[in-house]
Amino acid sequence: MLSLVNVRERPRLRDPFLVLHLSGWTDAGLAGQTAAAFLRARWNSRSIAEFDLDELIDYRARRPIIRLAGGTIEQLTWSPIELAAGTTAGGRDVLLLTGPEPDFRWNSFIDQVLELCHELPVAVLGTSADPELAGRLETVPAIIELQAGIQSVLEERLYRAGIPATGLWARVPPYLAGGTHPPAALALVESLARLVGVEVDATELVAASKEHLEQVEQAIRERPQIAEFIGQIRALVEQGGDDRIPSGEEIAAELERFLSQQPPDEDGPRG
Repeated sequence: MLSLVNVRERPRLRDPFLVLHLSGWTDAGLAGQTAAAFLRARWNSRSIAEFDLDELIDYRARRPIIRLAGGTIEQLTWSPIELAAGTTAGGRDVLLLTGPEPDFRWNSFIDQVLELCHELPVAVLGTSADPELAGRLETVPAIIELQAGIQSVLEERLYRAGIPATGLWARVPPYLAGGTHPPAALALVESLARLVGVEVDATELVAASKEHLEQVEQAIRERPQIAEFIGQIRALVEQGGDDRIPSGEEIAAELERFLSQQPPDEDGPRG
């Protein structure tokens, strides 16, 4: 089998668990991306393995970022799919698998993640195919069919392989889903800490969430028409009219269209 991962270090781990977030699927309010970046920094994680982007990524859809200075190429930045190792405040080892969702070779990628889980070995926190784990989480009381991301496929394969795995989702108000929503990231971090039984100092996320919600409330107070628009969205949610609720992109476009028709503030634009 073609090796898709270069493992530079195989540390000896104590009761490890794996947290994964692969961007490219649904991530309302950038909750997963924000939470993963926060935890990686909080746990002082270091990269120990990288997956082969040439075999997994369509570069025309996910192009590297180039930095130009005076016409000179200073830097070319790729988005790696990498495995990092860190340690919680209580001394428990943790692995984090982050990066873009693969465009190709899903089954081969999952096979190699499974190998790493068996080799290291780890339990995975990543919705769950495991009924016992699903019962410990707040779930949506409905049957839902939607296009799956690779994380859902991986969770199902992990469960069949006898490795406990679950996924965490954060609910985000549809009118706030288009941008960064720190309260959702905080909810993910707190749920993860509770489920795994570790302590996470989320002081920065708590402060960012408080500031974010205050800014949202201020914007609503200053724009009564926006408050009315949000009230209509909330009413649709409460009535269960899912087929009538616009997507986050549609709501953002509608708000942008609405705001472009409003006169500027008397004090001028704000930075």
